[in-house]
Amino acid sequence: MTAAALRLGAVRMGPGLLAGLLMAVLAKLLSQSLHAPAPLIAVVLGMMLGALGLQGQLGAGLDVFAKPGLRLGVAMMGAQISWSEFAALGGPAVLASGAVVLGGLGIGALAGAALGLPLAEALIAAAACSICGASAALAASQAAPSSPENQRTTALVIVGVNLLSTVAMLAYPPIANALGLTAHQAGVFFGLSIHDVAQVAGAGASVSPEVAGTAALAKLSRILWLGPAVVLIGLMLTRTAQGGRVSGLQAPPLFVWGFAALAAARGLNLIPPALVSALGACSGFLLLAGVGAISAKLGPKALLEVKPRLAILLLTLTVAVAILAYALTRIFF
Repeated sequence: MTAAALRLGAVRMGPGLLAGLLMAVLAKLLSQSLHAPAPLIAVVLGMMLGALGLQGQLGAGLDVFAKPGLRLGVAMMGAQISWSEFAALGGPAVLASGAVVLGGLGIGALAGAALGLPLAEALIAAAACSICGASAALAASQAAPSSPENQRTTALVIVGVNLLSTVAMLAYPPIANALGLTAHQAGVFFGLSIHDVAQVAGAGASVSPEVAGTAALAKLSRILWLGPAVVLIGLMLTRTAQGGRVSGLQAPPLFVWGFAALAAARGLNLIPPALVSALGACSGFLLLAGVGAISAKLGPKALLEVKPRLAILLLTLTVAVAILAYALTRIFF
């Protein structure tokens, strides 16, 4: 590649790359000062940037964060899975978390069809509610066909699950107490039912350090299913319009292989602790930049186009996942 071509590429992508970097940094800083979810702030910042009408000038750089950067961020999440910590909950956690994920995806597909939503949009929402909120919505969107509709759905799902997770963080501790759950059961229930990691930690910490630790491990067990769930979503979306037959099994996306490889490497203690921390920080940064980039490309008008059916689906999934999590907590723990 010639120097002229490199300069041209820098001119085309530079402004968008800088905008994505700034949105990620601001989202992180504002989340700490405002005590608000960073992905939600990234959506707001992206919408504000989109309102300026600079998509033409920033689009090339923002695409780097919205596509390859986002996939790299999801892959890096695999390094955060600690098998030794996960083993503390044992086999029941694997079964319970798997049931929540598979149940959530199934309920999402059925409820989405009943509400008249496209399958891709329903599965993006279902992944967010049944696995790990914004991160799962972003991962599922990478397995779905790339389209403005799916990007808009992803941004709106991120807003919705963060709001619902915040409500759950406040409501579930007194509900757990009213239901007579032990400290251990309460932690498992929070980890299996609340969408986003930050709100899981908040709910657990509001009760006791013991509950907070158990909730974090239970949440980890759900994140473990991210890779297989994305593969399943990809298979479900390969069905053709003619006869509903599968058009051929496809290999999992590269970022799923990356997620699995890093999870295996962490489980075998092949990744130094310092590198684990660095990968976690990079993953969070890339996910925030990806959220901001998608929102900036859509602009604030996307919020006005939200389908009431999508809001109903998110609420339905939240309630269904909570009921399923409670039942499994009683059965296994």
